[in-house]
Amino acid sequence: MAGNLRVALFGLGKMGLHHVKAIELQENANLVAVADPNIQSREIQKGLPKGVQSFADPKDLLEQVKPEVVHIVTPPATHVDLASMALEAGANVYVEKPFSLTSEEAEKVVELAERKGLKICPAHQVLFQDSGRKYRRFMSLIGDVVHVESYFSFKMVRRSPDGKGAITPIDQLIDILPHPVYLMLSAFETESEKQHQELEMKGVEATADGDVHAIFKQGKKTGMLAVTLRGRPIESYLKIIGTNGLINADFILSGVTKNPGPGASAISLVLMPFSQAFQKMFGTVGTIFKMVFKKQKSYAGLAELIESFYQSIVDGTKPPIPTQSLLNTVRICEAIDEKLKKAEQEDEVVSKQRLESLESEMDNPDSDKRVVLVTGGTGFLGKVLIEELRGRGWPVRVVARRTPASRDKVPGIEYVEGDIAEMLPDEYFKDTGAIIHLAAETAGGQEAHERNTIQATRYLLEAAGKHDIKQFINISSIAVHKPSSEIGHAIDEDSPVDHDNIGRGPYVWGKAKAEQLVQDMSGEFGFEAKTIRLGPLVDFQDFTPPGRLGREVGPLFVIMGNPKDKLSVCDVRTASNVIRYYVEQFEDAPSVLNLVEADAPSRSELFKMVKAKRQELKAFWMFTPLLKLVSLMLKLLLKLLKPGKKPLDVYAAFATEKYNSARAAQVITKARSSS
Repeated sequence: MAGNLRVALFGLGKMGLHHVKAIELQENANLVAVADPNIQSREIQKGLPKGVQSFADPKDLLEQVKPEVVHIVTPPATHVDLASMALEAGANVYVEKPFSLTSEEAEKVVELAERKGLKICPAHQVLFQDSGRKYRRFMSLIGDVVHVESYFSFKMVRRSPDGKGAITPIDQLIDILPHPVYLMLSAFETESEKQHQELEMKGVEATADGDVHAIFKQGKKTGMLAVTLRGRPIESYLKIIGTNGLINADFILSGVTKNPGPGASAISLVLMPFSQAFQKMFGTVGTIFKMVFKKQKSYAGLAELIESFYQSIVDGTKPPIPTQSLLNTVRICEAIDEKLKKAEQEDEVVSKQRLESLESEMDNPDSDKRVVLVTGGTGFLGKVLIEELRGRGWPVRVVARRTPASRDKVPGIEYVEGDIAEMLPDEYFKDTGAIIHLAAETAGGQEAHERNTIQATRYLLEAAGKHDIKQFINISSIAVHKPSSEIGHAIDEDSPVDHDNIGRGPYVWGKAKAEQLVQDMSGEFGFEAKTIRLGPLVDFQDFTPPGRLGREVGPLFVIMGNPKDKLSVCDVRTASNVIRYYVEQFEDAPSVLNLVEADAPSRSELFKMVKAKRQELKAFWMFTPLLKLVSLMLKLLLKLLKPGKKPLDVYAAFATEKYNSARAAQVITKARSSS
């Protein structure tokens, strides 16, 4: 092929935008078109280079543009159909993970590509990070492979890939599983072509809360795969033990350490840990240097894999990921996925029985109380609140994008599925006397907050008017106020709200807009609405420090400010208690409440809570004068490095905000006495 490759992209979500950047880095290719059903979105349009054609339908793109390469970066269930469509149209395809959900589907795509004389490439980009490239260069040093260990621990993301609410542990594992699998396979495959021996999965254990352990055998070689949501710290490594030493490839920070040689002598045993420490130290320093001074321009390893794939198309050589590796990865993931789903089903049966047993022992809700409909009832505050309401005899209905598993349900609660950014069915509001609106967008850009915070609030207000619901409790954020440093006094309920200021971030902007809607539309529909602005939520019984307290740095917790400085927070049980009080004493409750603890704890007291949970941490106090000095120096440095851009104000980010908590103190006292 002469000239630059014409590349198209299907899917412009978060990962799709990483692909846009990676494609732009290629010298032998041009991104010419994209297809996404939400192509008119302002946020999507902002992420596109000039001159790129856009389509809502991938068929239209293929017919009109006729690209030579197509990247499939869409939800997993669509990968096979879209890849087949692109291959039929004569395009080579790059497919994001998981390549397919079954090995049968993967084989059909491979067969189609071979028949058409086209190339396919799965998203095995971790192999093209520095560690993935380097470790393979050292394999000849350690002799024949004896054992391979692939380990991956990570934390849950907040949203499922399909956008239907919180992601489950099983969904998260299935999504991420290809990475540790193809890394393990890469170590086996160095000799597999010579040996022609099948890789067998001898056993696998999977749990519903996020753990996988599998054992593999290939001739005399063994392998172990361990993937966990619960293990800490966050790690991703590949350890290969040979007949003449070992290699450890770390994909998080420290790079590749190698120890060739049998290491059987006493002096070798003594020197080995020093050699490993030396390599880890300089590998970590090198990685940090690259992160700081050679800023990664795209997702790690992605641009490098794409470059290799494109070059194979231009040169007519084999693609960078062997077909057998692709098929083996899908085959192993499919087998483990089945185990995970079985574990999830078994857990659901046990959890459902336990839930039904608990519910059978509960009293029915009070017949004279109307239903309380709660949005956001599966979240941090929501679960505590609905448990308290149900304990007080209230019938509670929770609207969630995805019905939670039985293990995550609160006994006695009615759950219904629905997207509150769309009109909900009328039956969801049957017998409803109050709406507690907790749900809001917490991530994404302005468009996401406009839909999931502002539009959702509008539809709920319209439903309240339509169904003659007289109580609407809007849960907002105390962050909507202009800062005390700007208004010149401590913030109270009458302090100005920072309306329509996207500069404060989309979350604050969306919450302020939603508050205005509540005020305007409740009057229009003739019902009363009240707003509770929550301070930073914490759980004093299972404490996680708020951002303004400081940051964890290795074995230290750096506390920003002075020990006696007060830091306003709101315990989740205080918030639940007050919201419950609003339901029961709606007429007497104030129209607007800034909810923080009446007696704000000091930074020293908050760190004691951190220490009680994390005994290994030691306090390092960044006292206010030093914090101000560091903040000033950083602002000056940033002004020199990035003139024209507003520099980060570190002191303002950690400074103690001033609140007048008099009204909160009164309401908290009443709420506690009424319970």
